[in-house]
Amino acid sequence: METQREHPEAPSLALRVKALARGVRDLVSDHLELAALEARRAGAGFLKMVCAAVVIAILWVSAWLALLAAAIVWATSAGVPWPAALAIAALLNVVAGVALALWIRQQAREPLFAATRRQLGRGVDAPEKGASA
Repeated sequence: METQREHPEAPSLALRVKALARGVRDLVSDHLELAALEARRAGAGFLKMVCAAVVIAILWVSAWLALLAAAIVWATSAGVPWPAALAIAALLNVVAGVALALWIRQQAREPLFAATRRQLGRGVDAPEKGASA
């Protein structure tokens, strides 16, 4: 009498492919869900940072105005008329604003990504500018 060993039947190739496809789909779905949750968290964190930056800007502006007010009060107590003290404060603010605007204009003249554009624009056979042969 021949003993038959009981071997569990291996699942068919079609069942294995279906299980693999289901596993890949579930893995992709889990990764997408994780990315969506992290994006939501990053967005909330970014919003908090923007709100904090707005509050900081308001605090700095109010501090600047308090310093200007103190300087104007000090100037008027030293004998400078109110209109002159206010005009001097306004003029100093305009000069500072013009200086910053000129600095921004000078910064804007520098091309963005200049080194990258040079690298991308240089041909294989084209020699570098300033290179001696």
